[in-house]
Amino acid sequence: MKNNIKDLTVNNLSLNFGSNTIIDNISFELEKSEILALVGPSGSGKTSLIRCITGLEDPDKGQVIISDSTVFSDTINIPIEKRDIGIVFQDFALFPHMTVTENISYGIKNDKDSKTLSQVSSLTDLMLMCGIYHLRDRYPDELSGGEQQRVALARSLAPKPKILLMDEPFSNLDPGFRMQLRMEVRRILKYLNITCLFVTHDQQEALYMGDRILVLNEGKIQQIDSNTNVFQNPQNEFVAEFIGLADFLDGKVLNNHAETEIGKVEIKTKAKNGESVNIMIRPDDVHINKTKKGNGFVVSREYRGMYYIYNIKLNSGKLVKSLSSHINDYNVGTKVDVELKPGHPLICFKDKVII
Repeated sequence: MKNNIKDLTVNNLSLNFGSNTIIDNISFELEKSEILALVGPSGSGKTSLIRCITGLEDPDKGQVIISDSTVFSDTINIPIEKRDIGIVFQDFALFPHMTVTENISYGIKNDKDSKTLSQVSSLTDLMLMCGIYHLRDRYPDELSGGEQQRVALARSLAPKPKILLMDEPFSNLDPGFRMQLRMEVRRILKYLNITCLFVTHDQQEALYMGDRILVLNEGKIQQIDSNTNVFQNPQNEFVAEFIGLADFLDGKVLNNHAETEIGKVEIKTKAKNGESVNIMIRPDDVHINKTKKGNGFVVSREYRGMYYIYNIKLNSGKLVKSLSSHINDYNVGTKVDVELKPGHPLICFKDKVII
């Protein structure tokens, strides 16, 4: 990011439930106008972390700073309603007895400063931007799920919070509409220069929404980086497998290359000649062709419309995935030649850490 203004700073945050460590000494920063996607599997600590940031949970130690104001420390604990955080939940949380307009204006009416978005002159403009002006007199039970989520977004933006926290906001929506809405939401956030912590368990959603991605597992940050670096240069095997599809092949290093059971490939590594490494491969790195005498066979396949993801069992017994065009229709049991053709150097791991 370019501006170096921090809208959220989390320092050495920890949370324990009895003898269980839920959040383990986490530190990170969120810059002004940045969208940070927080992603991790169920039980990784995502919900506990955002509850600590919002004030719904009291950490055991650490510090939370919003803009230049400390809202939690050893001596400070500002209540949730005074932390200046906008929250969009997955269940929308709209008031059923209020119209769209009343729901959106509710936060402003209860704000003594009557703050409004500097880029939006009125609630009308905000509703137009969110595509819900024509729904202004309707009640929540008269709206679709996507329309309700737009209303929830507008309501959270109306008081101009310092940061916006979106907690899996699209998880209750149909897949097709989910893709459309996240495009619209990202456009709105960027147009209004909103600083946002976007929580999701969906890796593809994190890659799309985040300027950066924070990967969390077992209460610890596994990697925090740009979306491209998290995908292309994962710091450990957990990140590699969680963000996208990945397999690992044994290889032996020789002059910036490695020999594997399905071919020699260029690698990016600090490993010495003769050293054994695990090479990360993605499905598009693995090419297959039907043949009577192959070094693998099709175990299963997933049809994805424009392409197939084939699960291939090599002669060694190792399983790898291969992405192939939809015109290559190979049945389960088909013998195939399997070859590494990534077209770029691959990264290597040792003891599950990148080298």
